[in-house]
Amino acid sequence: MSVETRDEAATTVIASSAATSPGNTLDLNTQQRLRAEHEHAIEETAQTKHPRKTPEENADGCTKFVQNGGECFKHGAKMKAKKCKFEGCTNNIVKGGVCIKHGAKHNRCSHEECTNTVQQGGVCIRHGAKYRRCSHDGCTIYAQKGGVCIRHGAKVKRCSREGCTNRIVYSGVCIRHGAKVKHKKCSSEECMNLARKGGVCISHGAKTKICSSEGCPNHVQKGGVCIRHGATWTKKECSSKGCTNLARKGGVCKRHGAK
Repeated sequence: MSVETRDEAATTVIASSAATSPGNTLDLNTQQRLRAEHEHAIEETAQTKHPRKTPEENADGCTKFVQNGGECFKHGAKMKAKKCKFEGCTNNIVKGGVCIKHGAKHNRCSHEECTNTVQQGGVCIRHGAKYRRCSHDGCTIYAQKGGVCIRHGAKVKRCSREGCTNRIVYSGVCIRHGAKVKHKKCSSEECMNLARKGGVCISHGAKTKICSSEGCPNHVQKGGVCIRHGATWTKKECSSKGCTNLARKGGVCKRHGAK
């Protein structure tokens, strides 16, 4: 209840009391007492309907209000977000009952020709918006949940297929188990390559990081260098029993069905 509404209600109570009193008048002390009693009753009603614990009752040293399950959001309270109304979509609603993927309009980065979503100060992370980094010593990856990245303990939703530890991509499953992902094609006429940056592929001008080793034109793989100059990578083997070939697509090699 707002201050104005509360004052109006208190005035109404005082007026009704005055109407029933002898002479239809109330002295100043009586008016103040009635107003105090009325405000106290309002506070008790609000506390009954929406109880909030005091800071001393919260987690150690935390002064935030309890939200759910006796905790604040920082200490584990979960917030139920409404899901996109499109069938099979598990994304959160952004605007108009739909997610960004299904048409919700959202602010774009103000940097010229950038289509990323605004994060802070009218720009995306790439163009200067600050973001929270993982709190683990020496880690520069984005914090996902609980102040840490996935590598250092942030919990993420996993594929619903038994024994699969991949992250969910769409409809509760990973790409290996059926989640379909649409890849953008290069905008250059008749080009079927995947768009890398700026809507074009590498052949048509998309800029990529080059190996830092002097005179090397290869693309960076890890640690600022290419595989030839020291970048390490973990090869995934075909998931078919007894096969040691490299997995191509869908977790299998060409011999076992990768297209």
